[in-house]
Amino acid sequence: MYVKELAANDQEKYNGLSTSHGSVFDSLQWNQIFGEDITHYGIYDGDNIIGGFVGYKVKKFGIPFHRNPPLTPSIGPFFKITSVQPVHIMEKHKQIMAAMAEFLDKEKYPIVSISLNRNVTDMQPFIWRHFKVVPEYTYIMDLSMSGDEIWKRMSSETRNHITKGTKDGLTVKKTDDYAIVKSLITKTYDRQNKKVDYFYTNKVLFDFANKDNSFAYVALQNNRPIACTFCIYDNKTAYYLLSGYDAEIKHHGAGALCVWESIKHAKSIGLTFFDFEGSMVPNIERYFRGFGAELKPYYRINKAMLPLEIVLKFVKREFF
Repeated sequence: MYVKELAANDQEKYNGLSTSHGSVFDSLQWNQIFGEDITHYGIYDGDNIIGGFVGYKVKKFGIPFHRNPPLTPSIGPFFKITSVQPVHIMEKHKQIMAAMAEFLDKEKYPIVSISLNRNVTDMQPFIWRHFKVVPEYTYIMDLSMSGDEIWKRMSSETRNHITKGTKDGLTVKKTDDYAIVKSLITKTYDRQNKKVDYFYTNKVLFDFANKDNSFAYVALQNNRPIACTFCIYDNKTAYYLLSGYDAEIKHHGAGALCVWESIKHAKSIGLTFFDFEGSMVPNIERYFRGFGAELKPYYRINKAMLPLEIVLKFVKREFF
């Protein structure tokens, strides 16, 4: 088992495997957004490609980083295991993760900080190579439940916000006018003084998004847009990727109504899960928790050259 840069003649197989065994963030279509900064890696068993992941390498303060691309919660890996016996499945899984850990370790990149697919839980090969493994969390809604069951799982506060929004005359509609979505997202980030890569936000909204991979909902008060949600999806999961809110017209129900309609839409088109793309920010985590989804861990792996690691322990103690 080994990892190497994806060969051109393996691209079709890579994309097929990513569709069947990965997420939308593993697809070649998604990663085209990032141009030459992205490298695709294949995971090989002998001469056969069985999976892959991506590398996104940029410089910050003159220091090369290997990290997740913007707006991308995981870099993979995805893979196909044909074994049927549990012990053989575990053995293959261990070999795959060991090959990935070995490859990233031998790259000797000054800083590596990447989040892995939430379905990957065996971090031992990374720990054995002295990566620091940090758990992060998201909330996953099981859409096999009925709408009534999902509603009952919500906190009373969340249900009240949705109900009050409806009573107060807010309307929610599905929209493909992503200029409205961008405007609300921009207002939110500007208000919070958050650094956002608007170049790639535009790429996602106006180059990647189409009716077959994305949807958005906007809440309106007196025909004025005041909140929105934007989701992308693959064949199983909708990912709550972006949202926005106009603080000039405050209504607690606007955002919750958009999320509720997004959940219902994801269920209506036959998806299995709704991923809130959870945050480690306490206020945002509390908001997501109110929808009654299940808390799920995923893992970030970090490693830095020793002098850099010492510095990072002061500025990014939670990661290094």
